[in-house]
Amino acid sequence: MKKNFLTTFMTVMLITVTAFANGWQQIYTDDSNNQIYFNPDSVQVTARDNDSATFSASFRMIYSNKGRDILIDWYRNNSVMPRDIESLAYDVAKINFRKDGDERYYCIESRISYRADGSEIKDMHYIAEENPTWQPIQIGSVLDVEYYNAILIVEGKEFDIQ
Repeated sequence: MKKNFLTTFMTVMLITVTAFANGWQQIYTDDSNNQIYFNPDSVQVTARDNDSATFSASFRMIYSNKGRDILIDWYRNNSVMPRDIESLAYDVAKINFRKDGDERYYCIESRISYRADGSEIKDMHYIAEENPTWQPIQIGSVLDVEYYNAILIVEGKEFDIQ
């Protein structure tokens, strides 16, 4: 029991130190206790015109045990089981956003999954197709929080941790 606690504690500390390196800021904790981090320095504007903008940003999700179990169940229910998913600690996603007036959209450009030691889990990579489908951002979703934090940078406003 003591060994499991120590191992879990060391893993959490390693992930936490990694999350704060290179400008990552925690912006949200979801219902499964997964922690979402944002790197304000990652924001890139690719198009801007009047009340429209297209931009991208990077986000990191550190999985809780509950969050990882929910994800494993999702994969299992969809008859897909990535090799070594049990060692999933966090993933980093690059998300593209588009703002057209009051309408907001997203598409995930890439998502790479990692173990606690920082090594990649190869079977869990996601890279979007050349012409991705833009999806609307639902109010109150994790993507809504991510969009909000990235648009602050795009609009030249000061980013602050909530």
